Amino acid sequence: MSTNKQGYFKHRNATLSLRDDRNQLGEREVKTLLTMLQTPGNGSCLDGKAVVDLGCGDQYIRKAFEDRGATYRGIDVDECNLEVQSFPVENDSQDIAVCLALIEHLQDPGHFLAETLRGLKPGGLLWLSTPDIEACSAKFWNDPTHVHPYTRASLRTLLRMNGFEDVLVTPNYRCKPNDLYRDTDFNFFRARHLMPFAGTSRFPVPEWLKGHCTGLFALAKKPNRVQ
Repeated sequence: MSTNKQGYFKHRNATLSLRDDRNQLGEREVKTLLTMLQTPGNGSCLDGKAVVDLGCGDQYIRKAFEDRGATYRGIDVDECNLEVQSFPVENDSQDIAVCLALIEHLQDPGHFLAETLRGLKPGGLLWLSTPDIEACSAKFWNDPTHVHPYTRASLRTLLRMNGFEDVLVTPNYRCKPNDLYRDTDFNFFRARHLMPFAGTSRFPVPEWLKGHCTGLFALAKKPNRVQ
């Protein structure tokens, strides 16, 4: 990761830390993960779990995980160059690896995914988000540090090529019913075209019109068997 890019992320993190709604956003993210795990509202499934947050920024999801009994470890560019350096985690030590809005900044994600796989326990989970280039199109490039766009198909293939299994790619809805977290053409069409309002919209509209999103979530597992 270049010096210029490190400077960008440090500036970003400092800006984020000034916002007073970050814990609330973190709570929303973890509730969404629980829904994708088909345990909506059941935080007990995180009790005692080791969670590593890769590209953690201001660690806004820390409180939501720790409130549910998880052990949280955040790693960002000030500690480790996630593109080329070995992550400071032991082999087979993490239950969940979180990677939110990071992978699109990596020129070659192969090292990152190999290190993530190394750190996960057999059966451990990777949960990540990234923009969907098919939905956001040219707006993807509004962030000058974006270097690698993904579609739902390319993200699914990437994770499988790098050793993950049971890969699920969905629209990045937040806190929606778990039947929306499916990899179907209609589900992606609905997220882009049939839900015109963001999930956080304060307009007095029905909930079924909220949820518009142009990003992807992926949930993938490290195999239990030895490769």
